[in-house]
Amino acid sequence: MARITQDLNTVWDYRIGQGTFSRIKVPFSSLPVGLSTCRKTFDALCTDKRTFLFFEGITYHAWVNFNGVDLGQMLPYCEYRFEITSLLKEKDNLLTVELSDIDVTFGPAEGWENYGGIIRPVWVEYAPDAILTDVVFTSFLSEEYTKADCHISVETDGFPSTGLYRYTLTDPTGRVVYSGDSAESEYSFSVEHPLLWSPDFPNLYTLETALMIDGEPQDVDCRKVGFKEFTVKGKRFYLNGVPTFLTGVCRHDTWGDQGHTLTPAQMEQDMRMIKEQGVNYVRLVHYPHIKRIVELADEIGLLISEEPGLWWSDMHNPTLCADSLEVLKRTVIRDRSNVSVAFWLAFNECIFTPEFIQDSSRVCRETDPTRLVSGANCMSIEMTKEHFTKNGFDFYTMHPYTDDPNKLWPSVKELTDKPVLFTEWGGHFIWESKELFRRYVGEMVKMWRNPEDEPVLAGATLWCWSDIYEFSRAEPGCRDGILYEGLTDLYRNPHDHFHLFKTLFAEINAEPKQECQMEVCGQVAEGNYLPIPMVNTAPEYNEDAAYEKMKELWSEPVTRFYYYHKKNRRITVGPILPEDPLQIGNLPVDCAKKPFVVCGGSKVTIPVNETGKQLWVVGNSSMPYGYPVYGAYGAPVGEYIIRYADGTEDTFPLRNGYEITTAHGIFGPSRLNPVAANAPRALTFEYDRDCESYTINMMALPLQDKEVEALTLKCSDEKYALLFYAVTLEK
Repeated sequence: MARITQDLNTVWDYRIGQGTFSRIKVPFSSLPVGLSTCRKTFDALCTDKRTFLFFEGITYHAWVNFNGVDLGQMLPYCEYRFEITSLLKEKDNLLTVELSDIDVTFGPAEGWENYGGIIRPVWVEYAPDAILTDVVFTSFLSEEYTKADCHISVETDGFPSTGLYRYTLTDPTGRVVYSGDSAESEYSFSVEHPLLWSPDFPNLYTLETALMIDGEPQDVDCRKVGFKEFTVKGKRFYLNGVPTFLTGVCRHDTWGDQGHTLTPAQMEQDMRMIKEQGVNYVRLVHYPHIKRIVELADEIGLLISEEPGLWWSDMHNPTLCADSLEVLKRTVIRDRSNVSVAFWLAFNECIFTPEFIQDSSRVCRETDPTRLVSGANCMSIEMTKEHFTKNGFDFYTMHPYTDDPNKLWPSVKELTDKPVLFTEWGGHFIWESKELFRRYVGEMVKMWRNPEDEPVLAGATLWCWSDIYEFSRAEPGCRDGILYEGLTDLYRNPHDHFHLFKTLFAEINAEPKQECQMEVCGQVAEGNYLPIPMVNTAPEYNEDAAYEKMKELWSEPVTRFYYYHKKNRRITVGPILPEDPLQIGNLPVDCAKKPFVVCGGSKVTIPVNETGKQLWVVGNSSMPYGYPVYGAYGAPVGEYIIRYADGTEDTFPLRNGYEITTAHGIFGPSRLNPVAANAPRALTFEYDRDCESYTINMMALPLQDKEVEALTLKCSDEKYALLFYAVTLEK
């Protein structure tokens, strides 16, 4: 049978302390009153089924009584289920909830306005004897992301020996991609070529789990699931194998004067507005948000994190720690099958203890071994570095509130063995000046684009999405009890800087600008020319290895120009032509956009199989070493070898300053004029005038009057990486 739901989200009796009862609509959020009582009388829809009472969340502590029997207590923000089958009457069932909203150990906090009440929906469910209590879906993607190994773990109550489970998975179009039966509560299967979930493509599958008895479904669980891989590699987060900067905002689950009780329309408006800002991650602060927010993140494509409700809390208080761990555990259990969850955060801005890091890591990994764990942290770099790794956290977090964008750098410079996420940044500092906001974002863009051997920032979460009530601070952050640090006001009306955020953070995911200025310098006489295709036949040449060797060379500090804060070069593109030149003066060329790089001891051979007067070679530059920045003038660094069809050869030396120069047009603080006596300049191009300006030379090699089989370029010096772009035969 299908479950029957009885909605209790109606008018209840309500009183403060021992005062007179009045009427209130549940769910509700009220300003704290201390102790209060909510009670509801209702008739049962039926009395021959198992019956359960559900609460989706209260604040901050509650005692539940049904028909005179105490059912138990509830901690804040969590889902609770109580079985009331044996207590249920046909008529006049009395449900009483006593609430405490201030004087409780765990719950109220200094960082936001507190609200008491039954803040989320309440309902009764009438169910069959055998029920599904939880279905946990996990998946592991193959290295190529072409297959997903799926695992389902089912928890039941009253499962008979003759029963079995029927699993059906349908893709976003409604097509069944897997169906199977099993009597076991642990079940695995594979899906070929799964559609991956990401903020750009929030593909959701539907998993239906039916508890079958005698061929008939007794209970059914239907939920949305997805396939994604969110991991840490080096200093970055990777989503489905792609390095991903977390562009985030911090969202409180509040709205205007409604406290924690939002309408479905407000929830959807909120999450869609966040998405439209170019955000890919929402930090749900600082307590578990209503389940519908998590579902919306699944549907529209937003990564999220969740946390238990700690804010500058006393981590030495055993009751507080135990209660917060219970809330964290219940939240993980509730949302571990939701694909939008990226990781769990164990606390916010607490003077943490090693023991709590260990305990929270254990709770998260025992209930969800698939996700990362950390905490939102503002302690010292030294304390963070010592305890996060040692006690089980997967990445670092910091809250760099400052009026100087340069002060964003210390944490990423010192926390280098795993990703650094700014779980908060911003505040009133940045709203005082749009130019300061631009500088902040500019610095974070630089951090993200840095190579792995330099300081890297993995993500940044703006404080905060919307203004909130907070009466414990003064100006400049707060005025008249409102913390004015959001992109929107209390009711989601955009502030002036709302659109600036989206514009600036678009740079994070944009390709680095590679606008290039190129000038053709080479001149040759008019003649009959034949461009030679740049095809290498030297079997031992490894193009990728040679290019990596060149990158190692250009990364070496040069003592003459090395300065800690500036370094000597910052290369993001390299000596890659912005376009394929068809002509260098009168010389037609078939240029390789990315040159062959010939390092010490290696060679490249280009087939020619033609007869002519001479070969024009475009290259004759070295990255980065070469005249005038390195080596003795005239020192041999390589050679060209012309091999003829009859087996004879001509050899032309490549000497530093004669035929070879550095490819750099800028070195250290100075522009250069690299001149080779026997190899005139062919062209120059620059991507970044501060450090990426390149010079390419050309050289004519005279030929004997017979067929040329091939041209070989050899490099003999380990400090040189010779560049080879084009060969043209003059007939």
